Amino acid sequence: MQRWICQPGTVVRALAGRDAGRFFLVAALDGADLLLADGERRTLLHPKRKNPAHVQATKTVMPLNALTDKAIRQALRPFNEAVSAPQTKQNQIRKEVIDDVETGCN
Repeated sequence: MQRWICQPGTVVRALAGRDAGRFFLVAALDGADLLLADGERRTLLHPKRKNPAHVQATKTVMPLNALTDKAIRQALRPFNEAVSAPQTKQNQIRKEVIDDVETGCN
């Protein structure tokens, strides 16, 4: 099985693990693994090691020269906001259903 390895600077979406659905920047390559940073939970000093089979690459590539955690957060904000908005709506619907059940409304 041949694996496709992203180049550093590529924006990827995690498909597996507790961070599934979140977007990261490929900070570096370490053998067959990717080192991912989001500038928030995972900084450039402490990147997340991820198997390339567990991420989906986007077409967005950022230059890595003079890259900071703040620049990564700002670049990934539109990606992660688009992901979290539907989830928030879903959580709101679940909360309304739970409230209805607790109050006895059918």
